[in-house]
Amino acid sequence: MRKFIAFSGGVESSAMCVLFGKNAHAVFADTGWEHQAVYDRIDKVQETIRKLHNNDFTIYKVKAEVRQNGKIFDNLPAYIKESFLYPSPKYRYCTDKFKIRPMDKFLKQFGNVILMIGLNYNEQHRSIRNSSDHITYSYPLINNKITRESCIKILKKSGLYPNFPVYMQRGGCVGCFYKSKKEFYAMALLSPDEFKQVEDIEEYLNKHGTKKKYYSVRDGIKSMKELRKLAGSGMFKIEEMYGDYDQPETPCGVFCNR
Repeated sequence: MRKFIAFSGGVESSAMCVLFGKNAHAVFADTGWEHQAVYDRIDKVQETIRKLHNNDFTIYKVKAEVRQNGKIFDNLPAYIKESFLYPSPKYRYCTDKFKIRPMDKFLKQFGNVILMIGLNYNEQHRSIRNSSDHITYSYPLINNKITRESCIKILKKSGLYPNFPVYMQRGGCVGCFYKSKKEFYAMALLSPDEFKQVEDIEEYLNKHGTKKKYYSVRDGIKSMKELRKLAGSGMFKIEEMYGDYDQPETPCGVFCNR
């Protein structure tokens, strides 16, 4: 039975590539709206793991095919504009439609497979996915009692620790609704082109949508446009962006990085 690793680019999935990449390949589901740092990391991880395992490793990139209004979309931004529905904790369709389903569809061609999921030993309480008709889910980090701290040590030793920008604490997707206000601040200042993508979608939904009340991408932020102006004005301290703070646990972390 062939083995695969659910790859997000984060700590746990990268550590699994180091530990188990000799006998397995990885699968990355691309929403079409990942931070550039994620795309850069995919190439770096693949190159490093191939050297480690004598070229016996590949990260397969898969994309969704989501239908809406008679059209097919392979990227999240275009789908949001067509459906007028931005992902949220209540409508967290992005992980299902643009991560899980395309990954499952890709794996189906190989018959019965094992898919390794990156929950570490400290995350035993997290929900475990039931195996499907062709996919058996496994949790090697939990089974081998490998903690997040151990994963970090493994990656630092192999030169693969993900030093992502501060605005990627919650995940690899540019417009992730789990991003904190500080992260959006930091993105507005440090990656203005990516921030502008979120701002443009927010303005599009307000301009073409049917809601009378102004729609905001994230609760607690009046509008991305105002946030960008505030960030550019220097009305916050740079250390506030880089200060340590706890990362909230999100149900889509194993597929979207965090």
